[in-house]
Amino acid sequence: MKQRELSELGKIAEATFQKEYNDLRPLIEAEARVQQQLIRLDAQAKQSRQDSASAEGYRVTGTDVLWNGWEAATRRQLNMDLARLRAQKLSAIEALRTAFGRKQALLNLSNARNEARKRALAKKFSEF
Repeated sequence: MKQRELSELGKIAEATFQKEYNDLRPLIEAEARVQQQLIRLDAQAKQSRQDSASAEGYRVTGTDVLWNGWEAATRRQLNMDLARLRAQKLSAIEALRTAFGRKQALLNLSNARNEARKRALAKKFSEF
């Protein structure tokens, strides 16, 4: 393989790596948003439990049942979204690992080729 071809492959590998990295970033950001929503829901649920203990009308009107139903449905949906995002993230990470491996392999090949060329030149000039 010629040096020019190796250089072009290196550029392609770098572009692929950058594409895979850019595909992963929105998934990580979306995962963080869903986790923050779950944290806010936990805080709201905790506050609701504290408030319901002191407010008798809350139970009498059935508001507690409605709140608990909404909380459970919201938590279930957020957990499903989080699971979906994590599955997508795992796939994206695997693609990123593959792209990184190709990039590193080409870099190692290029470095080895350059070292071999340097040794050959050094050997050639040491004979004179």
